[in-house]
Amino acid sequence: MPTLLERFAARAARLHAAGVYRRFRRSLRHIRHEQSATLRRLLAWLAGGELGRQRRFARLRSIADFRAASPIATYEDVRPLIERVMDGDTTALFSPGQRVEMFALSSGTTAAPKYVPVTPEFVRDYRRGWNTFGLKLLSDHPRAILRHILQISGRHDEQSAPCGLPCGAITGLMARTQKRIVRRFYVGDPAIAAIDDARARYYALMRFGVQRDVSWAVTANPATLIQMARVVDEESETLIRDVRDGTLAPHGAAGPALSSALAARLRPDPSRAQQLEQIRSIHGHLHPRDYWRIEVLACWTGGSMGLYLPLLRRFFGDVPVRDIGLLASEGRVTIPLDDDVPFGPLDPRAAFFEFIPLSAAEQENPATLLADELSVGESYVVVLTNFSGLIRYRLDDVVAVRGSLDGTPLLEFLHRAGRVASIAGEKLTENQVIAAALSVAQTRAVPEFEFLLGPHWADPPCYRLALECAVPDPTIAAAFDAALQEQNAEYSSRRRSLRLAPLEVVIVPRGTVAAIDAAALAARGGRQDQFKRQTLLTQPGELDHLVASAAQPAPRSRAP
Repeated sequence: MPTLLERFAARAARLHAAGVYRRFRRSLRHIRHEQSATLRRLLAWLAGGELGRQRRFARLRSIADFRAASPIATYEDVRPLIERVMDGDTTALFSPGQRVEMFALSSGTTAAPKYVPVTPEFVRDYRRGWNTFGLKLLSDHPRAILRHILQISGRHDEQSAPCGLPCGAITGLMARTQKRIVRRFYVGDPAIAAIDDARARYYALMRFGVQRDVSWAVTANPATLIQMARVVDEESETLIRDVRDGTLAPHGAAGPALSSALAARLRPDPSRAQQLEQIRSIHGHLHPRDYWRIEVLACWTGGSMGLYLPLLRRFFGDVPVRDIGLLASEGRVTIPLDDDVPFGPLDPRAAFFEFIPLSAAEQENPATLLADELSVGESYVVVLTNFSGLIRYRLDDVVAVRGSLDGTPLLEFLHRAGRVASIAGEKLTENQVIAAALSVAQTRAVPEFEFLLGPHWADPPCYRLALECAVPDPTIAAAFDAALQEQNAEYSSRRRSLRLAPLEVVIVPRGTVAAIDAAALAARGGRQDQFKRQTLLTQPGELDHLVASAAQPAPRSRAP
C-alpha cells in the first residue's frame, strides 16, 4: 500500500504533470520561436570548443548563417573529434570546463560502433523529454499511478573510454540517477543490467516483477517484452519455486554470486506462488496478462516494430500501447501523446532540427527544411544539432508527417535511410513491406510469423520471402505478392509487365530469423534494446546468404 507521503507525492505529481504538459503544448504553438531559441542556446554553448571557434559560432546571428557555416555531417565525419573527447580532450567539441558524464554506445552503419558524448545539458534535455512523456501517460492512465513499473534499461558501463568514462546505454544512467521516490516503483535492481546473458537477465527481472503490482511496462523494443514473457512461461516451474522459497535460481551468465546478491532482496511468498500455480493450471500457461493488471505498455510501434503488436497483446492482453517516440542514443526527436498511434509531435527543445526531403536524400549537399516547413504525407531524413556536440548531424532516420498539433508536425518513424530495394525500378521501401505483412496477417488470420524479404536475381528477377510460420499457408506467396502490389504501384506495374516474377516463399526453421538478428547485432556491436531488424534486404542474393549462414552450426573454439 502507498504511504501517506507517496499519496501526497502522487497528488503533487499530477499538478506538476499538468504544468509540464501546458509548457510543452505552449512550445508547440511557437515552433519557429522555440527552435530559434534552442539554436541560440546551442551556439552559445558550443562556441568555445575548437570546432565552434573554427566556425565562429559566437558571431552567427541567424539560421541561414548557421547553415552556411556548417555542412551536414555523418558520424564518420565527426568520429575523429569524438575520439579526441574520448581520449580526454573535451575542448575538441566543448568549451573549457564543460563536462562529459559518459558516452552513449550505439551501433552504426559500419562495424565500428558510435560513441555519443553525454553532457549534463544533454541529460537535462533527455530527462525532460522522458518526464513529459511519462507524466502525460500517467495523466491519461491514472490507475497506473503509485503502482510498479517494469522498466528495462541497459548497462551504462559496458565499456570504458580511454579517458576512463563509462560507455554504454544512456537508459542505464537515467535509471540510476532517477529520483528515489520514482525508483521505489521500479521492478528489479539496477544490478540486473550487468547480466550479459539476455535470458538470464530477463528471468531475473521477471522474478522480481511477478511479486509486484505492475501496472505498466516501458522499453524501446517490443520484442524484449515478448521474450521476457516467454521466459516466464517456459521456466514457470522454476519461477514458482523461486517465488515460494524467496530464491533466485542462477541462470547462465548471471552466475551464482550475482544471483545470491540479488536474491538477498527477495522474501518467500508462498501465497503468490500458489496464485501463479493456479493461473498456470487454469490457462495452461503463465502470461503477464493473467498475473498482472497492466494499464498500458510503452514501446516502439513505428516501422518494423508494428509487426510485434499482435504478439505483444497475446502475452500482455488487449491493452493500450503508447509509442515512446523517435528516440536514439543521439537524442530524442518526438514525444507521442496518445495511445495506439505510431507518431507524436516534434520536441522543439530537445535539439535544433532540420529535415532533408527523402527525394533529395542521396544528393551530396541537400537543402534542408525547418519543422514548420514540412508537408503532411511527405517523408524526410532527420538532421539534428544538440548538446552532445553533434552539429547538423544526419541521424538518417526517415520520418513521415502524419499531421500537425498546434502547428508542430506529427512525425512517424518509417525506416532507416537507404532501406530501399529496386531490381526493376520499383523502389520498394521497408515501410511498404511492413504494411504488406500487416495486411496479410490481418486479412488471412495468419498465425504468428517472422520474415525477411530480399531481391533475388533471376530471369526475370523476383523477391524472396524467408518465412517462419507455425502453420505454413501454401497460398501466402500470392497473398504477400498482392499486398506488395497494393502498397507499391511501380512493383505492381513491373509484375504486370513481367519485369518482375511472382514472389517466392522459402520456409525456414524456427529460430532462423533470430539467428540472423543475433549475427547482425554482433557484427554491428550494438545492443538488443536498440536493434531494429532490417526486414527488407536490398542486395540480390543477400537473403539466401543469411539464411544459409544461420543454418550453419556455430564454429567451435579450441582450448589453448
